[in-house]
Order: sequence, then structure tokens, then C-alpha cells
Amino acid sequence: MIHEPAHAKSAADRTQPSNPQDRIVSIDVIRGIAIAGILLINLGYFLSQAGQTEDPVGIDAVIWQVVDDIALGKFHFVFAFLFGTGMHIFLSRLRAKHRSTWVYVRRMIILIAAGIINSALGGIDVLASYGVLALLLLPLTRLPRWAFVILGVAAATVPDVLQLASSLGDLDPPTLLFPILSYVRTLGHMMLGFWLTGLGLYSAATRIPVTGLFILSLLGSVPIWIWTTAAGTGSTEAHEIAFRTALVPGLMYITGLILLLRTQLGRKSLSFLRLYGRMAFSNYLGQTVVCVLVIPHLTAHGHVSAAAALIVWAVIIIAQCAFSTVWLRYFRYGPLEWLWRCGTYWELTPLRYAGDTRSESASQS
Repeated sequence: MIHEPAHAKSAADRTQPSNPQDRIVSIDVIRGIAIAGILLINLGYFLSQAGQTEDPVGIDAVIWQVVDDIALGKFHFVFAFLFGTGMHIFLSRLRAKHRSTWVYVRRMIILIAAGIINSALGGIDVLASYGVLALLLLPLTRLPRWAFVILGVAAATVPDVLQLASSLGDLDPPTLLFPILSYVRTLGHMMLGFWLTGLGLYSAATRIPVTGLFILSLLGSVPIWIWTTAAGTGSTEAHEIAFRTALVPGLMYITGLILLLRTQLGRKSLSFLRLYGRMAFSNYLGQTVVCVLVIPHLTAHGHVSAAAALIVWAVIIIAQCAFSTVWLRYFRYGPLEWLWRCGTYWELTPLRYAGDTRSESASQS
């Protein structure tokens, strides 16, 4: 549900921090899971950059195949989907505050710059491309809903079908087409997030049959996992199938988490990820810094097994969750989130809680 104030704020307070009640907790939790999942996939890249380039064998191959089945492409879909969600919420609030869409443009330019910095640090970056695609999506939001939906579904599915047919079949499209298809695919994922958020995906009183979507995507995920397993552990075919069919399990993750977070047990068991997700920007770039600094020291002492890599992953996530929890006890935003907001509105936003606001906000968020 997109919370919008009943009346527009005055010019004097339009850049003040959002009320914690404006936040949608399920989005923060799912975003936290998404960036944890992206780190899980990126570990292989960081290991290869640190000199561990041999193909995994034995139990390592099995573990990495399971990681592919669970995470490869899925959490990138979730992340792009949530990016579309954030765009819908941000633009809706801009209009409620009577702010120019140039604020949105400035926000994406800052994101592109952050992505370039992340790449320079040695990480796998999606932020720069997300910023560019978000700028492309802005004029598309003016399309009639039916046209937007058709274009979004096509963009999210056709590239995967073509690339899967090229990898496993006789289709031979021009090589130049592949990077274009990858960007179109991500744009489609953002459009799906934008559209379904507008329909109230995160609202308990939603018009969207979340349970039905979860069941359908679950039923679709089972044959995909069987297909991936049949392709052979660690094979190129298994890797391609896992990545190109990620939309279906990814949608299952999102809808399943939404349903889980509507239960008391789900809210309690996953609440620790709420603050982690609120600081997703800081934590995402923080993962790059930690991996670039730490993993080369690990590979210098010998081969890092898949099990050891998973332990490293868990330690990083736990440490970041703890840091996020402590930080947000005293500050309204994560460090990079605060810089991003100040740059977006081109005004200095209060970072620290004032007086009793901290305890009040902590209890509401």
C-alpha cells in the first residue's frame, strides 16, 4: 500500500524525514533478503577476482548448484522488482508534495554516480544501470495502463525466452543483441514492480490475489527446479536454466514473503531484517568493500571451499544486520541513504533523532 498524506506538506517541511508509519515493513524485509541473496551469488565473482578461478568439483559443485537453484537471478529479479516498487512510492509522494519530477531525475543521477564508484571499488554493480533504466521508465509511466502492462510483461519475459533458446537451441541472434536484452529484461522487472505496487500488492486489503500468485508461481517453480537438476550439476545448461527462468521463483519469493509477513510468526522471525533492508544502499556498497578487502586474504591461504564461502556470507550478513540495528537506534537513515536523500532534495535533512522522536519512531517503524 502506498501511504500518501491527506494534504500536501508546506514548502518548509517538504524535505523532512518521512513519518515511520509511511514505511511499508514488508518491503524493507524483502529488500533485506534480496541484498543478502545478491551477495550469495556475488561470492563466486569475488572469489574469482581474488584468484580462485578453478571450476568447483565434488561437494563444492553440488553446493554451488544449490545456490544457483535458490538464488541465481531470483534475487536480482526481487531487487529490480522492489526498485520498481520504490519508484512508484517515490513518484506518488513527490506528486503529493507537489514536487517536480526533476527531484526524481536528480535522485537517479546520484544513484548512477554511486554505481560507478561501486564498480571502481571492484564490485559487480547494478546501481548505475538501474539509475539509467529508472530514467527510461519515467516517460513510460505516462502510458495507458494496458500499454504499460503489456510492455512490462513482454520486456520481463521475451529476453529470457530468446536467450534460453539461444543457449539450449538453434536460435542464433546477433551477439550485439544480448546486452540489450539484459537491460530490457531488468526494465521489465522494474515495470512489473511499479505496476503491481500501484494495484496494492503490499496491502492486506489488496485487489491482487497474492495467495493465488504464490500458488501459481510455486507450481511453476517445481518443474523449473527439476529441469535444472536434470541438466546436470554445475553444467552450463543448468546455470542458464536457473538464471533465465528466475522470474517465476522470484515472484514466488515475493508473494510468499508478503503472505508470511502477514502472520505474527513471520513478522517476529523476520523482523531483524527490517532495519537491514532500510539500509540496503549502505549495506550493498558495504558488501563490496568488505569482500574486496577480506576475500583476497582468505584465498591467499589456500582454496576457499563452498562451505567456507557460505560461512563468510553468513558472517557478513549478521554483522551488517547488527550494524544496521545499532545505527538506526540513533539515526533516521543509513549513512549513504542520508547522503542520497540530501542530494535528492538538495537540502540538508536532519540525520539524528531529536528528543523523544527516536523512541517514538523506533516503536512505530
